[in-house]
Amino acid sequence: MAKVHSIHVSDASMRPMRSIESARLIAGKGIEGDRYATGEGTYVAFQEPGRQLTLISKESAEAHLAGVARGQVSVGNLRRNVVVSGMSARDLEDAIGCVLMLGDACRVRVHRLCVPCLYNEKLNQAPGLMEAVWSEAGVNCEILAGGSLKVGDVVKVESGSFDASSIDDGGKKAAFYKRPSLRTEDEIESLRTLPMGKPGVDRIAEAYATVGANEAVGIDDDSAHAIRTKAELRAVTSATKARRREAWRAQLILWAILIVVVSGVYTICVRAISSPGFT
Repeated sequence: MAKVHSIHVSDASMRPMRSIESARLIAGKGIEGDRYATGEGTYVAFQEPGRQLTLISKESAEAHLAGVARGQVSVGNLRRNVVVSGMSARDLEDAIGCVLMLGDACRVRVHRLCVPCLYNEKLNQAPGLMEAVWSEAGVNCEILAGGSLKVGDVVKVESGSFDASSIDDGGKKAAFYKRPSLRTEDEIESLRTLPMGKPGVDRIAEAYATVGANEAVGIDDDSAHAIRTKAELRAVTSATKARRREAWRAQLILWAILIVVVSGVYTICVRAISSPGFT
């Protein structure tokens, strides 16, 4: 019987994933607090229902990760939301177009394979990661019915739920699903073009430029350097503002304590002066 082995979320693009014991799935949006539910995910510029939730097979992924980066890359590093045990990567692929039941209340429609990206390979400093887990990197799902989901919940395919007409992969090109080592130069070039000016595309450019994968999205080295410099400046500015906020908060606390102390001393003095024995 397939079950939820672990659940992972991230607050925003390029932020670390964190493991949680339970989550709330929101229909039509994603996991509460996850970057794709809040619109902060790397690929939100590409609108498609399958961005809401990702599933991956624990056993299949682990088997193909064993020889990558001396085994230092875990299933959690692949940045998928729900790790499922007892269901293979082929089982998940065969579920494309079907509805999966997650726990007692949640229902999700599987739309496509969630193929790995060069960004995550560079982020994990694991050469060959994309090729190693190409067919085992999970699936993209749309949340049809939300609710509570926790580690240990049962995962199963809803009988008779297959509907080919419901599959929506956002208009992906055939080359998108082709193993990188088998793509032609024309296919590689066709996948590099970003729809610049579209909301959210800057986030993709920044993510790829930050980890040195800029060529995969058609960004030259000079532009990548400019993007990284801008991102670093923004990070420094953000950190400076955060420190200032903390300093102001600390000062406010000190002033509050001082006011309480002075008020207490004043009250004691007034009572002492007002007492019958005061001369």
